[in-house]
Amino acid sequence: MKFQPINTDQIAMLTYESPEVREAVKKLLEDYKGTAAVLSTLDSEDKEGPLMGSNIYYRNALVNILREITGEDILPISPAQSEIALANGTLGQDPREFYEDLGLAVYPKQGSNPILWRHLRDQIQSDFKDADLSQSIVIAGLSKIVKDNEYENGLRMDLGELSKIYNALVLNKEGNFGSADPELQKTGFPSKLGEGSRKLCAGNSGVCRLNRDGSLYLYAGIGDLANSNNYGRVHVAKNFSTGNNGYKELEILAEAEKRKIDERLAKARNYLLTGNI
Repeated sequence: MKFQPINTDQIAMLTYESPEVREAVKKLLEDYKGTAAVLSTLDSEDKEGPLMGSNIYYRNALVNILREITGEDILPISPAQSEIALANGTLGQDPREFYEDLGLAVYPKQGSNPILWRHLRDQIQSDFKDADLSQSIVIAGLSKIVKDNEYENGLRMDLGELSKIYNALVLNKEGNFGSADPELQKTGFPSKLGEGSRKLCAGNSGVCRLNRDGSLYLYAGIGDLANSNNYGRVHVAKNFSTGNNGYKELEILAEAEKRKIDERLAKARNYLLTGNI
């Protein structure tokens, strides 16, 4: 896999040129045979071109297998990383030529995929207490896909330390936005809606897929988690933190660095005023 920089992160589109990716596809086809994680567009014998197709089950299952094979600490790209790559032109293909799943939206009200909805909310309540279940929640990062006939599409999603869970209040509404909104590169979603050439299409209940389509619209209201077609793509990024805990660690480091800078500035001001260090 050939990684390209996107600011501080590195990103790669999964393609058949990589022997490790071909091996991962072969294992996916064996391990998840007969489930929605196996896409009809996959062929482990292909030697070139991007992997075609995308849904949330396949995306998570494939990247987990790829991590095992390569030993690399990689994750599916987050909504924010997607926006950074989009802004920097490092997606590896014209973004208007494909769609990509970026995670799930979990709404406060039960709706589509009710069994998975309840399971995800129970895990969030137990293990991700910073997330407010009374508001819309984004699930990104990497989760485990388990075969379980009790669930919609015969697959269960188990959250873990590499899952990234956070609230996105803007998912309570929909409308247009512009690509210059700085919040896009922080959370993957606009800070406000109104004007702009792009559009957010949100949902209001259940568990829905999050994706960006060829029009660069963001969708967060589609309850069909299994659907896939030739235009789907998957990108991975090298992991620079460990799930939600990694974000907290980065915040602590940033705060410590800020204190050091403030201390140096205070000493400099004191020297200018008194001549004493």
